[in-house]
Amino acid sequence: MKTKAQGMEGDPRFLDEEEREIIESLNAAIDAGEFPPSNETATADKKAFWRKVVSNTEKRRAITLRLQIRDIERLKVMARRKGLPYQTYIASLLHQVANGDLVERE
Repeated sequence: MKTKAQGMEGDPRFLDEEEREIIESLNAAIDAGEFPPSNETATADKKAFWRKVVSNTEKRRAITLRLQIRDIERLKVMARRKGLPYQTYIASLLHQVANGDLVERE
């Protein structure tokens, strides 16, 4: 049985059943006061950090990159949580990888 993840805009079709259950569990914990949401200061600090990362760039060059739709949709959700446009968020991730600040787990 498919359930709709609470607190998500529209119907996030790219989420599988397990991901939807996790989101619903987190929302239930927030509603019960067991897992308080971030305060406005912490959220503002995160947004400021990501904007600084993105603005801290030099010359730019447009590229074409083909990604799976599911990955793009997930990246859009992640970007929205950080208060950034998704293309800006993707660019910041690639910038961090290129600088060695973001590395793969072994």
